[in-house]
Amino acid sequence: MNMTKDLEIMLGDPKVAIRSMMLPLIISYLVVQINVFADTSWCSGLGDAAATTVSTVYPIYWVISGLGTGIGVGASTSISRHLGKNEKENADSVATQTVALSVIAGLVITPIILLTMDPLINWMGVSEIRMMCWDYMFPIIITTVVSVLNGAIAGILRSEGAAKRSMVVLMSAAVINMILDPLMIYGLDMGLAGAGWATAIATIISTMIALYWYATNKMYLTITFKDFHIKKDEMKDVLFVGVPRMTETTLISVLSLVQRVLIVPIAGMIGIALYNIPWRYVSLAMVISQAAGSAMIPVCSAALGQNNNVKAETGFKFAFIVTTVVMFILAAVTLIFAEYMILPFSMSDSMIPYREEMAYGLRIYALTFIFMGAIDIGSAMLQALRMATASMLMSFLRNILLVVLLFFAHNMDDIYWQLFIIEVVGGITMMWMAIHEFRKYKRKRLLIAA
Repeated sequence: MNMTKDLEIMLGDPKVAIRSMMLPLIISYLVVQINVFADTSWCSGLGDAAATTVSTVYPIYWVISGLGTGIGVGASTSISRHLGKNEKENADSVATQTVALSVIAGLVITPIILLTMDPLINWMGVSEIRMMCWDYMFPIIITTVVSVLNGAIAGILRSEGAAKRSMVVLMSAAVINMILDPLMIYGLDMGLAGAGWATAIATIISTMIALYWYATNKMYLTITFKDFHIKKDEMKDVLFVGVPRMTETTLISVLSLVQRVLIVPIAGMIGIALYNIPWRYVSLAMVISQAAGSAMIPVCSAALGQNNNVKAETGFKFAFIVTTVVMFILAAVTLIFAEYMILPFSMSDSMIPYREEMAYGLRIYALTFIFMGAIDIGSAMLQALRMATASMLMSFLRNILLVVLLFFAHNMDDIYWQLFIIEVVGGITMMWMAIHEFRKYKRKRLLIAA
C-alpha cells in the first residue's frame, strides 16, 4: 500500500506535521473535556451528593482510561519509529500486538477494580455514598476491555499521522455520551447509573468505528489476526514506553484518591467537589498541551527513527512555544471570568453557596496553566526519547510532595496554594529534564556517528 498523505506529512516538516495533527487533536480533546463538563454538570443537577460522588470516583475511571492511553503512547512511539525507518511490515505487526495487548490488559484489570472498589470507598471515608459510587462506576468497570482498546487504537491511528481519524473516534464517544446523558439520567430516571451507562455505550460505539476502518483496510497500517501468535519482543517494545506512562497515570490517580482522603477531614465531603470541580478548567486548558504532546510523540519519534535530531528538536521547540502562548491567553481569560465559568456546576440549591469559593480556587488554578503545559510537552519529549520512566518518576515525586504538603493544610486556601507551588516546580523541572536528556541523546548519537 502506498504511503498516505497523513503519513507523508508526519515524516516531513515537523512544524507542519505538528500543526496539522494538533488541530484535530485539539478539537477531539476539547469535545472530550466538554463531555466531562456535561457529565459533571448533569450529575451536579442531582445534588451535592451526586457531584461529590463523580468527583470522588473519577480517579478510578482515569486508571482505566490511562491504561489504554499508556498502551497507545507506547504503540505510537514504537510504530512511528518503524515507519520512520520505512519498516511497514514491522509496524503492522506492532499494531496487531498492541490490540491483543490491550484486550489482555483489560481482562486482567477488570476483576481487580471490582474487588478493590469497596475497600477504596471505605478508605476515602465516603461510605455514605457507596451505592452512588457503584451506580456510576459499575457500567464503566464491566466494559473496561473496550475502554482500554479505545485508548490503544487511538494511539495506533496517531502513529500513522491519522489525527483526523483519531479525532472522529474521540469525538464520536463524547458526542454520543452527551446525547445519552440527559436521556438516561433524567429521561429514563436512571440517575448516576444512567451517566455510567451512557459513557460505556459511547465508548463501545466509538471503538467499533476505529476497528471497522482497520478491518476494511482503510488505513495505511494493517491489523490482522491471521496466523496470529504473541510476539513478546514487540509487546515488550510497546510496554517499554507504555508501562511507565500507565504507571504514571495510575500513580497520579491513586495519589488523587489519597488527596481526597486528606481533604475530607479539612473541609468535609464537599471539599472534594471544591477541589475537583474548578480543576475541570485546568483539564480543559490542558487540551492544548496534550494535543501538542500527542502530536509531538509520533513526529519526534519518526524523526529520531530517521536519525534526524534537527527535526526532532524543531518539533520540540515549536510545540513548547505554541503551548506556552496559548496557555498564557487561557489563564488571563480564566482570571477575568472565573465567576461565570463556575455557574454550570452550581445550579442546584445545595451548590449555590459554594460558587464564590470555587471561583477563588479556579483563579489560583489558572496561575498553573503555563506550568502544566510545560509538564505535558516535557513529558512528550521524554516519551519520544523512550525515557518514559523519567517522566513517570517526575510526576510521581510531584504528587508525593503534594500529599506531604496536604498534611500541613488547615483549610481550602492552603490546599489551593500548595497545588500551585507543586505545579510550578513540576513544570520547570519536567522541562529541564527533557532538555537535558535530549542534549545527552544528541551527544551520544554524535559519538556513535564518529
